[in-house]
Amino acid sequence: MAMIEKDPVREFTGDPRRLAVSLLNELQRERARLVEELASIECKTFDEYRHRRGKIEGLDIALNFCKEVQRKLEA
Repeated sequence: MAMIEKDPVREFTGDPRRLAVSLLNELQRERARLVEELASIECKTFDEYRHRRGKIEGLDIALNFCKEVQRKLEA
C-alpha cells in the first residue's frame, strides 16, 4: 500500500472496500463480545447496565455507517 503525503495530512492509497469490510468485521466481533458479556454478568447498578448497553448501541450506529459506506462504494 502506497502512502502519499500531503502537508499536514497523510493519505493512504489502497483498497477502500477491503478497509470497509475489515472495519465492519471488527465492529461486529466487538458488538458480539459486548452482548455476550452483558448477558453473562450481573451489573451492580442500573447506570453500569446503561453504560454497557450504550456501547452496544454506539457500535450499532457505527455498523450502520459502515454498511451505508459499503453500499455507496459498490454503487
